[in-house]
Amino acid sequence: MESRENPLFGRKVFFINPSFLAEKYLIEYLRKNEYEVYILRDYRKSKNVLAVYPDSMCFIDIDAELSYSEWFNFMKSFSESTSLCNIYLGILTQKAGWEDKDKFLMNLRLPGGFNSVSKEEKFFKNFAAILDLNGAKGRRKYLRLDTRNEKDVSGYLTAQNKLYSINVKDISSAGFAITYNQDFSILFQKNTLIRNLCISVGRKAMVCSCIVFNTQIDSQGLAMSVLMLTNENPESTRIFIRNYIFQKFESKMATVISSVDFDSASYSLTDEYSKLVAVRYRDYGELPPIEEIEELSEPDSAEDVKKSEPEHIEDFTDDEIL
Repeated sequence: MESRENPLFGRKVFFINPSFLAEKYLIEYLRKNEYEVYILRDYRKSKNVLAVYPDSMCFIDIDAELSYSEWFNFMKSFSESTSLCNIYLGILTQKAGWEDKDKFLMNLRLPGGFNSVSKEEKFFKNFAAILDLNGAKGRRKYLRLDTRNEKDVSGYLTAQNKLYSINVKDISSAGFAITYNQDFSILFQKNTLIRNLCISVGRKAMVCSCIVFNTQIDSQGLAMSVLMLTNENPESTRIFIRNYIFQKFESKMATVISSVDFDSASYSLTDEYSKLVAVRYRDYGELPPIEEIEELSEPDSAEDVKKSEPEHIEDFTDDEIL
């Protein structure tokens, strides 16, 4: 199984033409576990969308829309395009047999493998392990949305009989980064527990319990704090925030999809696929059992643990990770 160097913020994961089973179970599982997942329902738009994100991952359901021969030609065309040749390709199927698996894996570059979709938890975990091995999350643990230009996100804090307005810089299902005037930075000292932070996200206002992870003040007198949600908050708060983030991501992606042209190429002009010879018992060097992967992913030292901690407080740029 191919592995790439993990990018800082991870990679977008696209699904072309996913089946009902894949969308309802696999994609839902991935979103709950903070993978940045998108659906491309029209394959004729997909290549031009993927060209915008040349370091992304893409999994294609080959059981509908095109024949296996046409899907083979479609995927082969990626290696012939300078803007698509680095896309991390994989296959999803519920119908294809061993002959098809052998033909695809032995004649195309498919680091995402040939995945038989099921509703079993083991399949979801193994699929997520494939993504992790190839940097889907990068160094982050949670999806983060920059909210500085979002008009439907705001916050305030009541303390000492006063109402303090704060600006929400970004949000995730784990917490928030906020900015405010340094005059009341005393309220956000490191490790302070705050139980009455009110955050409005979309149409919902939530009173949150947070602990201050860290606070930093820049030379212009602007303070920034990273607040982590505590376990006192109901799970529904995290779910709402995660769903809000995906809604924003999907809205932005819909704009990209609508802006690109349709792919006019025909993928039925040649039938190389039917001429390929399959070998039944071939070793593809596929992913090891999930138990082995989990052992490999455990930190080996205190330094590794330190590297995995949030880095929200590095500076006031977009390079923080929650």
